[in-house]
Amino acid sequence: MRGAALLLLAAPLAAHAQDATLGVAENDPEMRAAVAKARAGLPVFFGHVNAPSPGEGGFLIKFDVIPEAPAEFVWAEIVSHQGDTSIARLANAPRDTRFAKGQQVTVRDREVIDWAYWRDGTMLGGATMRVLIARMPAAEARALLDRFGW
Repeated sequence: MRGAALLLLAAPLAAHAQDATLGVAENDPEMRAAVAKARAGLPVFFGHVNAPSPGEGGFLIKFDVIPEAPAEFVWAEIVSHQGDTSIARLANAPRDTRFAKGQQVTVRDREVIDWAYWRDGTMLGGATMRVLIARMPAAEARALLDRFGW
């Protein structure tokens, strides 16, 4: 993460919340810890992607869609994962107009900062979302927590 990273909450959210962005400083300790936690869980996550259990689906990864500053982190739904590479479709419309919702992208595992998926109506993962939700006004946070089954 670098500079004031824009973190899109999109993909698993209601349409009105999909374009919400929150600025987060590069050295934010809570966000850095969330990213470290998510990255540590990637091998298990990709195990579920490649062999989902009953009731599992909607596998998402969060990554920086543009290599230059400022960062713009977006969610993408995995189409396939092999080796250290995912083919995914952007789940929200990045601010960077070179990209569009639904566009297919290739993402290396080392670029992923978070992951999430659904199991029987509850979202698993979403470490960075949890940090961001905790910083939202109570009513907005409660709506998202309910949406994710948290």
